[in-house]
Amino acid sequence: MRRGLLKLGFAALLVLIALAPSLAEAEPKPADKRTVAPSAPRLALVIGNAGYVKLGALDNPGRDARLMAEKLRQLGFDVTEAVDRGLKGMTADVDEFARKIRQRGPNTASVLYYAGHGVESEGINYLVPVDADISKRADIAPQSLSVKRVADRLASAGNQLNVLIVDACRDNPFPQSVASSGTSGLVPMGAVYGVFIASSTGSGKVAFDGDDGHSPYTRALAEAIVAPGDKLEDVFKSVRRQVRLATREQQIPWESTALEFDFYFVPPVPPPSPSAQLLAAARETGNPALYDLLIERFPSSPEAAEARDSVGKLRQAPPAASAASPSAAALVLARARQAQTPEAFDLVAALFPDTPEAGEARAAAIRLREVTVLDSAGPTYEGRQLVQMIQEQLLRLDCMLGERDGAFEAPTVQGLRRASLLSDEHYLWHRPTMAALRALTKIASSDGCRRQQLIASPRCLRINGEDYCP
Repeated sequence: MRRGLLKLGFAALLVLIALAPSLAEAEPKPADKRTVAPSAPRLALVIGNAGYVKLGALDNPGRDARLMAEKLRQLGFDVTEAVDRGLKGMTADVDEFARKIRQRGPNTASVLYYAGHGVESEGINYLVPVDADISKRADIAPQSLSVKRVADRLASAGNQLNVLIVDACRDNPFPQSVASSGTSGLVPMGAVYGVFIASSTGSGKVAFDGDDGHSPYTRALAEAIVAPGDKLEDVFKSVRRQVRLATREQQIPWESTALEFDFYFVPPVPPPSPSAQLLAAARETGNPALYDLLIERFPSSPEAAEARDSVGKLRQAPPAASAASPSAAALVLARARQAQTPEAFDLVAALFPDTPEAGEARAAAIRLREVTVLDSAGPTYEGRQLVQMIQEQLLRLDCMLGERDGAFEAPTVQGLRRASLLSDEHYLWHRPTMAALRALTKIASSDGCRRQQLIASPRCLRINGEDYCP
């Protein structure tokens, strides 16, 4: 009787460990309700303005728009493409797009992508249609489409989420009287509720054409949006980093957001189902009680059929020799080592307090919690030791020449400055700080300074068909 109870208790314990992550996922959470469902309608409007009548033709916007339209279709968006649009046509395109969003319902997620000329004047950003004839500053507003107006039209559709992407400012094509007023680049905007606004570059800066037929911004964006499991904000962080590196910090994209919902272009891979995790635990241990529980709890699941077959074979087999079978505590500790969470080790210590395994479990839980605290706490290393640890990371990333001598001198300062270009985390590169150390430890060796040198090697950049050699 005791053996039977122990067997069932051990089986239940294994199930608890195996199913804990999936059961946690299955419970309804408030945050889950704030994520745009993968099944939500997806609409996109892609505008590429290249054939400017008065301002000179652009090389890349047409190709960039086609690339984005292709990627968005692959991700399930219903895409409308518009090419070389005048002011009247662009205005109608945006109005019709907002109408379609409203028609598809409040759960719709939309993307509006624009490639072409864009300017900022008097603190207002504008998209420039191909029929614009701008000879003085006063011509900008009446002959262009305000980005704020576009964002407001999207917001008025009343849907969950809108993404407005502007890859503009490829050069300054305007007469000197206009160019001298600082019209190059778009200025970061205030928030518009329900709209995520992204621009390829900031005020006073140009957006480079690139050397592969696409702008660095659109090329990086096309690669980033297909990464599974990245939230919208993380996608654009990745884009900003890639553009910053590719242009030697001459082009820094920006975003403005007033969203209340999370959005994934490609949703995260769902965790294994409870029945799949239970089957994995049963296979690993060969415990018939686990197969029985799987059949009882999930009788209609695909895994139940395998469980019935496996448990039948186990019970037909002759009883195994009772040689050294691992104890319950050892088996649970082995699974805790795989999980590598403090809670998993806590469970071992709580259920088997007087066993040798409990001591190891308590020590492992303490170590894991120390790692978490050290990663989030303030300075824990100082002086020469901190400098040596920073130097170790700089050497790992090929950002420093020299030795790990603990002296914060020119080679280390220069290496820390180079390494600061590899991370979106901000730190003081001219001082040894824990913030710098934490940022460096998060950078993969493959993304070190050697790769940056290859990406940003001295070369001419092409802007609107002309070579610029900084």
